[in-house]
Amino acid sequence: MLKMAVGHSDDVEPKDAIAEAIEQCRASLGEAIPQAAILFSTFDAFDTWVPAAIREAFPGIAVMGTTSGAEMSSVGGYREDSVTLATFASDEVDITVGLGSGLTDDLDAACRAAVEQAMAGTSKEPKVCVMVTEPYIVEPQHTLQAMRRALPEGVVLVGGASGRSDFSAVTPTYQFVNETVVDNGFAIMLFSGPVVFSTSVGTGWKTIGPRGTVTRSENGSLNEVDGKPAVEFVKRYLDEIGPATYGNPLAVFEQGTDDFYLRAIPTVTEDGSLPVGTIPIGAEVQLTTADTDAILSGTRDALREARERFPAGAKPEAALLFSCAIRKFLLGTQTKVEAELAQSAFGTAVPLVGLYCFGEVGPIEGADASRFLNETFVTLLLGT
Repeated sequence: MLKMAVGHSDDVEPKDAIAEAIEQCRASLGEAIPQAAILFSTFDAFDTWVPAAIREAFPGIAVMGTTSGAEMSSVGGYREDSVTLATFASDEVDITVGLGSGLTDDLDAACRAAVEQAMAGTSKEPKVCVMVTEPYIVEPQHTLQAMRRALPEGVVLVGGASGRSDFSAVTPTYQFVNETVVDNGFAIMLFSGPVVFSTSVGTGWKTIGPRGTVTRSENGSLNEVDGKPAVEFVKRYLDEIGPATYGNPLAVFEQGTDDFYLRAIPTVTEDGSLPVGTIPIGAEVQLTTADTDAILSGTRDALREARERFPAGAKPEAALLFSCAIRKFLLGTQTKVEAELAQSAFGTAVPLVGLYCFGEVGPIEGADASRFLNETFVTLLLGT
């Protein structure tokens, strides 16, 4: 058994909001005693006392989480400026947490510390790791690579980057485990033992125009495509770069992979580089396009694939969703449809919780490990 109880409130008073979410979880848990919890909170409602309030309500519980761009759940649907709490109870699966901080000091040491903290709470085999990370201080893909070195072989990494509801103010964001809160780290939740799961990644974007080959990419930027400044590649189609071009992210095709992932194009530097994150040399890139219907079609595809990939004979008992703040920006008033589609896809028997991130984390078909993604809808289904 794996039971996830969900609480969700957008009460204007932060203390009342978290109290309401706690009571909703308590009512859903019944006699079950939760091991761990995830909290996704609007930036304005979060403070260090919030995890403490959860731990007071559920003695012995381990809490991890982050600030978010918006929140969604099976209790409240899609909401902005809210808090969403998911508590986990199981008599078979161990659910443990860890915190890494000081990413600019020693990235590998931070990842090892977080994994060791989470592993200390279990003697069972870890299967899946949920991660929420700071998106700007250190390039998230570098953090993922360090996490891969720290985690045991075969653990699947899924999650997202911390966010804020104010899209123009990207920092600071908070990551926390229990009462320890940082703005330069990441938090993880490790599921170990007889847990079964499926993941899916959906976008909705379609490629347009020719592909180019990455010939230089370093320091978090795509510098050259086909031996020329990267901006020349995108300027064939885009008159300006910034929020107006969020609807045209770059598709990245790494060598040997079966699918592409997306990187948003936020701006251009003086030397013609695009600060989209480091992309492997030799990968191919291509511009993309999508309208509202296509974006929501990507959501449907991700939800359907997660159900189809779930192990035969097992039943999903929880769903974690990670969608991009840029999807929210582009969908506008239709953003709520993503939560509605998830509720329709999984039904009332599967509780769900999710957030809007400043980037997502998920596995790509044919890739050896998870990648940092933009403008993507990532689904994780869990069960026993």
